[in-house]
Amino acid sequence: MTPINPYNKYIKQYQASNINTATPEKLMILLFDGALQFLQKAKVAIEEKNLKERSTNIENARKIIRELMRTIDLENGNDVSKQLFRLYNKMAMNLIKANIQKNSAKIDEVIEDITNIRWGFQKAIEIQNGITTIEEAMNEQQNLQNQHPALKEDNDNAR
Repeated sequence: MTPINPYNKYIKQYQASNINTATPEKLMILLFDGALQFLQKAKVAIEEKNLKERSTNIENARKIIRELMRTIDLENGNDVSKQLFRLYNKMAMNLIKANIQKNSAKIDEVIEDITNIRWGFQKAIEIQNGITTIEEAMNEQQNLQNQHPALKEDNDNAR
């Protein structure tokens, strides 16, 4: 049996306060982080062959992705919002497949997508708040692409 942390009550109060006082932008980051945590737990559950934990965590991540989809204004949005909606939908479908197939690789794909989207949102927030510049964010993105050949390949194919 897992020992009970005596500070759980205070941790939950802190988390609730953090959510209740967060800006809409920060809430988006918290949603991404929550989905990533659920997906990591789902991967562990797959390894441990724990059906209940696997299903619960995958479903919780999928609910977050569906909520992210609801934040997109498709009527007034541009092509980027439509592409983002399609990407979220692809992620949700991959999670259904991951759950049925007990497939960690599908979860890894979703983790990579969420991580990349989260990075973009975080950089947009930093640019908006004057913490970084567009040029610095672009340089950072270029450095990340150089470190990850698959990202460079995707970028080359987009041209």
